Amino acid sequence: MKPELIEYIVSRTPLQFWTRAVELLEEAFFEAYQHAETFEESERARICGQLRHYRQNAAIRAAGEDTGLTAAAPHTEPKGERYALVASEDIRLGRVAVPFNDNQPRPANHRKMIAALNSRLEPVNLSLFDPTPIRPKDGLGCLVVTVNPPRFEPQSTPAAILIGVPFSNLRGWHLLEPVSSIIAAYREEQEIKVPDNAWATLKVQLIEKENE
Repeated sequence: MKPELIEYIVSRTPLQFWTRAVELLEEAFFEAYQHAETFEESERARICGQLRHYRQNAAIRAAGEDTGLTAAAPHTEPKGERYALVASEDIRLGRVAVPFNDNQPRPANHRKMIAALNSRLEPVNLSLFDPTPIRPKDGLGCLVVTVNPPRFEPQSTPAAILIGVPFSNLRGWHLLEPVSSIIAAYREEQEIKVPDNAWATLKVQLIEKENE
């Protein structure tokens, strides 16, 4: 499924979004580090985490806006915070940071909404008592994942920047790859439109998996 998911993402997002996102996320990380260094050591670590969060949210939105995509900062539910959301055709992109030793995204309602688009990638567990769940027919929910470095390493750059397609319950990943792998999947010679078979291939694989 990994090659088909990468093809699906590549066919629906501009290359410039990923290159711009990497540039701005690294810049946001560095600026957060510099700003946090102006605080006393006792407050520095917590301040740095908060600055990273808000600066990276702004970076993802800016990357979307700079490359002609729809970017927004909707309110969370319950209302009180905002999160970054970018739309490219039927793909919805959010953001999350994870520690270097645990790549599982923290659960949050806005991430669950994005991840819910991926429920059709998963087998249906039918119940005699519950109605068959309604699954979306189109779209893909993705998270841009920045990996925080361990404390004994420099804090001015992320340990990695990844693109993930999370399980609908946020307990794992259908795809978790370095953004460089997505960038490498673009081919300059593919300027001529070719039939998009990525989703059709995914559907066949899912049907075969459910019939095993």
